[in-house]
Amino acid sequence: MKIFPNKIPPETVERFCLNLFVCSSPIEAARRTGIEESVGIKLSLSRRVQRRLAKYHRSHELTLYKARAGLERLAFGRINDAAELALSGEEENFSRYDGADLFNVSELKRVKGGGVEIKFFDRLKAIEQLIALDEVIRGNTSNDEFIRAFEQAVTEGGEQGDE
Repeated sequence: MKIFPNKIPPETVERFCLNLFVCSSPIEAARRTGIEESVGIKLSLSRRVQRRLAKYHRSHELTLYKARAGLERLAFGRINDAAELALSGEEENFSRYDGADLFNVSELKRVKGGGVEIKFFDRLKAIEQLIALDEVIRGNTSNDEFIRAFEQAVTEGGEQGDE
């Protein structure tokens, strides 16, 4: 059965748009929404989805939700692909990791001894930032305070990563 993007229920399209806004991948957005990947790709190219995404990008509130989704992914995301990469053998063909989810990886390098060193983003800091962002979203603190806290966390994280 062939499904056309204009025949999808409006609530499904809205859910797809939100997922696409957050993850920026029509395939991933389709998976999260529960529709076929090919339909997600077609839908992402439609005018109504493009208009909705443009509206989201103009909306400061949805940008906060996108930041929240990224922080949530850092705080609670899986590290399976990174662990598999670290545990794989020296002779392994690393091209098979082209689609690997390395979102939580802050640093990746090959060490002289023949292994791979992987540093991850600090999950506790991501959780702290999630809490701060949730307060901003609920209106309990000012946006400037969150931005300062976020910039401070990024600066501190960069300094700690160099150790």
